[in-house]
Amino acid sequence: MEYTEKKFNLPEEMEGLSKEGISQHLGLYGGYVKNFNAISKLLPEYAGDMEKHGLALVELIRRRSFEFGGMRLHELYFSQWEGGAQALDPNSALAQALAKDYKDAAHVVPYLTAIGMMRGPGWALLYWDPEAKQFLAGFSGEQHQGHFATLPVVLALDVWEHAFLLDYGAQGKAKYIDAFFKNLNWKVLEQRFADMTTGQK
Repeated sequence: MEYTEKKFNLPEEMEGLSKEGISQHLGLYGGYVKNFNAISKLLPEYAGDMEKHGLALVELIRRRSFEFGGMRLHELYFSQWEGGAQALDPNSALAQALAKDYKDAAHVVPYLTAIGMMRGPGWALLYWDPEAKQFLAGFSGEQHQGHFATLPVVLALDVWEHAFLLDYGAQGKAKYIDAFFKNLNWKVLEQRFADMTTGQK
């Protein structure tokens, strides 16, 4: 199966995030989709002659998870802005669950901001563990390492330099993260969380 780029219904104007910056970021997302497809097409050919292509095949396998992670995390990332900025409903199941884990649902924003401010490229991610019924926040170096295996992602914050360099420069990560949260549509996250917890006891 070949993957295709998804289209996102993003607002015409976003606070603190330029159209050009978003356009270039979307183009980078498209590159992950294309590269994943290209690697996937090569694998059967290379696997057919392990003596000749064994080393190359191993490296392609390593690279494939990087491209897939970039594809899927960006799909989560951009969809969080669809519909425009909307505040978290304090009566929602998501807000109540966040308050249980973080004392106050609003505390998750500075917490994820601190994770996002870690040095190095990667993602600040908020996961939901359906078995323990709790949130886990973490940092994925690049985008294919450091994940909590099997856990679905509630919120995905891209903190690679490409996400903020055009608008804020090399030292502008903090301003970019602030803009990210100002534009966030929490209704999207509320729906994600509802889909994750449907049927749970």
